[in-house]
Amino acid sequence: MKRTVLTLSLLIAGVAFATPALAYTSPGTPSGFVNDFADILAPQEQTILEAKLSAHERETGNEIVVVTVPSIAGDTIETYAVSLFEDWGIGKEELDNGALLLVAPNEREVRIEVGYGLEGLLTDAASSMIVRDDFIPAFRDGRFYAGINQATDRMIALVRGEETVGEVQPSARSLYIS
Repeated sequence: MKRTVLTLSLLIAGVAFATPALAYTSPGTPSGFVNDFADILAPQEQTILEAKLSAHERETGNEIVVVTVPSIAGDTIETYAVSLFEDWGIGKEELDNGALLLVAPNEREVRIEVGYGLEGLLTDAASSMIVRDDFIPAFRDGRFYAGINQATDRMIALVRGEETVGEVQPSARSLYIS
């Protein structure tokens, strides 16, 4: 009996250690509002985006952060985005006024993660519309900068109240780019 319990315990432990756990791993340390770990943006494109997002933060206090990652390592884009958002502390802690634009080009996935302080302006429907209308057409053509630039322009306009989303059926804040 003891031998069976010991054998079963070792077998369970072996399976647990042999099965890779899907756990978030930070892509690195943030260096500003644009963090291109997937190396899909040219330096001048990063500079333009950084200046735009930095100016937006100075004017409004709201933070929009762009992160590209080479891989989400088998995780879901939703889980990875939430973990990265929390890990980096995007937005002011007391206001939770941050938004993350996460791009995983190898998996062909994009996600907009929004803090509670901006959810009334940058809704699920708005995020879905941005991904569908701005990201996907540009990304299909390999124009990563164009998609990110257009999407951040729309995010800024929505957060500032300069653009609103009508009666759009919310689907998802992340999509697979086919």
